[in-house]
Amino acid sequence: MAAWDTYINVDFKDMPAEQERVAIIRDLTAGKYKYRSTYAQVKISKDAAKYPEQLWIRLGRGQLVPTPCSMEIVEFKSVIPEGL
Repeated sequence: MAAWDTYINVDFKDMPAEQERVAIIRDLTAGKYKYRSTYAQVKISKDAAKYPEQLWIRLGRGQLVPTPCSMEIVEFKSVIPEGL
């Protein structure tokens, strides 16, 4: 299981769950590429055991939500638009 984190701009209790969304996620797994950020289409659940990836949520000013969530990465997105 890999560990990731992301920032949200809404209150954690109001965060919609089980919906696909595009987010910037940051890899927290130990190793050479720790803290690598990427765009991905993800599904987030507040249930920590529902999806295979562990996700830590940070609020707008960087405060860490004390309980982890889980995430499924549906697709990694390219930052560079096609055709360039």
